[in-house]
Amino acid sequence: MTYKILLGLILFSGIAQASDIKQDMMKHGKDVHQNHCLKCHTDTVYTRENRIVKSIEALGKQVRVCRDNTNAPWFNEDTDAVINFLNKKYYRF
Repeated sequence: MTYKILLGLILFSGIAQASDIKQDMMKHGKDVHQNHCLKCHTDTVYTRENRIVKSIEALGKQVRVCRDNTNAPWFNEDTDAVINFLNKKYYRF
């Protein structure tokens, strides 16, 4: 019986850690977005009726274009965090 309880605790601990990682990634994406993206435009670019981003792939491409055009000092993890943040907050692909 204790084996099953221990296994359950391990599995629950892994789920809780995954949730913490997702929350940390969202916060990091929000912070990076706030510090870099909003220097060039407001968040209305994501909600306008004629927006050009229509898929998660297009969102990733656009974020990388903006990153490269502004020479943002981002690691791949920063780029992924911004894409994740924008998708969760505005696009929901």
